[in-house]
Amino acid sequence: MKSLQVKVTVLATVITALLIGLAGALMLVSQRQQIITQTADSSRLHYMCSSVNCVQLHEQTPVATPGMLVRYASTEVRPDLSLWPFTDLRETPYQLIGEGPQRSSEEARSTAYEAQLQLNSATTTLLSVLASITVLVSVTVLAAASRVLRPVEVMRAEVAEINEHNLTRRVPVPSSDNEIARLGATLNETLDRVHRTVEDTRRFVADASHELRSPLAALRAELEIALSHPHMADWPTVVKAALEDTERLQELTTDLLLLARLDADALDKQDTVDLTAVVQREISRRGMVTLEADDHVLVPGRRAQLSRLLGNLLDNAERHAGTAVIVRLRGGPSATLEVIDDGPGIPEADRERVFDRFTRLDEARTRAAGGAGLGLAIARRIATRHHGTLEATDAEGFRGIRFVATIPTGIPQPRKAAVMAQQRVGDEVWQYLNGSIISTHGHIPEPRPVPRPELDWDLIFGEHQPVHS
Repeated sequence: MKSLQVKVTVLATVITALLIGLAGALMLVSQRQQIITQTADSSRLHYMCSSVNCVQLHEQTPVATPGMLVRYASTEVRPDLSLWPFTDLRETPYQLIGEGPQRSSEEARSTAYEAQLQLNSATTTLLSVLASITVLVSVTVLAAASRVLRPVEVMRAEVAEINEHNLTRRVPVPSSDNEIARLGATLNETLDRVHRTVEDTRRFVADASHELRSPLAALRAELEIALSHPHMADWPTVVKAALEDTERLQELTTDLLLLARLDADALDKQDTVDLTAVVQREISRRGMVTLEADDHVLVPGRRAQLSRLLGNLLDNAERHAGTAVIVRLRGGPSATLEVIDDGPGIPEADRERVFDRFTRLDEARTRAAGGAGLGLAIARRIATRHHGTLEATDAEGFRGIRFVATIPTGIPQPRKAAVMAQQRVGDEVWQYLNGSIISTHGHIPEPRPVPRPELDWDLIFGEHQPVHS
């Protein structure tokens, strides 16, 4: 018995039968007592007795009152009726109650016979009515359950036909506003999310394949040309170009592996991270950055991931900034991290699209200058994993773009703004080129070594860190 409508019908039938059976039993007991009382009343005979004999009294017959002392007496037949409708009527027990003369057994047995026959007829009629009501309830419940569950069966059949090749199909939603309609709407919303996820995955695989194919093709072409004319090749230049393509492949595969891990793993293990220290450490290796931050902004999360979020935002800001990059950090119920640059900005229509994977806007975001288009996607995914948000809005006070990341803290924190670092003083504009800082006034300070990019092995591989050879 696997059908839900059959189970509902059986359950309703059993409950109805129990309730109707209980009501029928009470009605039969009451009917039995009523028939016994009526039989006793109808069979009662009244007598006027003297010391010599008894005379039966009739309602319309006058009786002479003897002069001697008399008394009145009566007798009645009280049958002991059975509720079982298939008992033998001739064997119906009875009792003669009263002080009058004894009545013949044939008369008493006939009276009990009629009473039991009347009760059997009432019992059969009542049982027939109760059985008819039970059957009617069963048929009604079965029809109603079948009608109610028909849309569910249609939805099930439609969902069974959906596969990876026809994800655009949707289940029909009834026009009525009930649980079935809400179930259909929820199924369609779930199918929409699955469809978007599958399409994003397909597009991501295609874009990743394209991005990986370009440096591989360039690397193969350089090596094939060099090997075809080994005596004419400038091998240091060839090796340097091959190393650049290899580094690009490494960065791209590292970002892809990081995205895969961010999508697959849940942020179950969290630490208390001093976001102020993370920001200070990150901007200490950069130029052209002004920091305004509260002291000791604490958030729950992963230090490596939050550092990667800020690093990607700063990479994007430095790539497109004109003269200044501002970082602001504020505490409170939610930590707010702002990265502002005075570059060309992002059109309002594209401010959501820049967070898509492998997205580049205009000529300023080519592979040479804008990377693979994964930095902002990784940053938003990290913010989402920390139950926060990352949005792009207008910059305040000057042309450019402002990225605002919010990370819930869960605790109120004191707000004390302080300028922690300022790399631009007066009218001097510092430019960060190839690891050196060059002043516009012609003074060239000591070159600052370019910090080597640190791979977040713990962020990428978790507990399974690579073995360095």
